[in-house]
Amino acid sequence: MTLINSEQPLPIAIYFGGTFNPIHHGHLQVALEVSETLNADSVHLLPNYLPPHKASPDVSAQQRAKMCELACLLDPKFKLDSRELNSAEPSYTIATLKQLKAEHPNRALCFMIGMDSLQTLDTWRNWRQLTKYCHLVVAARGGYPAQFNENVRQLLASNQTFNPQDLQTKQSGCIYLVETSELMISASQIRQRYQKQQNCRCLLPDKVNDYIIQHHLYTHVDRA
Repeated sequence: MTLINSEQPLPIAIYFGGTFNPIHHGHLQVALEVSETLNADSVHLLPNYLPPHKASPDVSAQQRAKMCELACLLDPKFKLDSRELNSAEPSYTIATLKQLKAEHPNRALCFMIGMDSLQTLDTWRNWRQLTKYCHLVVAARGGYPAQFNENVRQLLASNQTFNPQDLQTKQSGCIYLVETSELMISASQIRQRYQKQQNCRCLLPDKVNDYIIQHHLYTHVDRA
């Protein structure tokens, strides 16, 4: 961990990965709440590469990126980072974090995940190295049961902080669990509603909804 003068806190950037198929208010509200808690100056939406066997048949990576771009219009903090979609090779979080740290050596990078991802973190590639390049911020939505295996328990014992200011005075190395709103919205629920031609306007940004309708997305049977 690299420390700095506590009177000169590091600017924080949050990176939020996901398939975003489609992006919805559940994603965006949680991201904004975390940015407010950490006093972050930006939230970067980082759409993941989506394997063909999980994709809805009429939604491309470019369309998912466009929906994220439209969602970014909701707040100036939101930025689109499409590097994983543009990569010619499979993307792994550790490789992305190495790139980001090289690009922003003087910022505190926070990678945002859900409690479910933390519980299975030891299945990720080079998972022990993740906190070398960033802080992990875990959105503990709605009291999701915190049941960890021994690997994750040891990682938390070494890295967990209960003080959000630690994320501004250290370059990396912390794991911070933050309570966020529980919006009972899921991408699979939204896809099913579009397939049934049901109104989804209250579930996701207007411009994203308009784009989905205009391009007739999610009109086939969802096999994801």
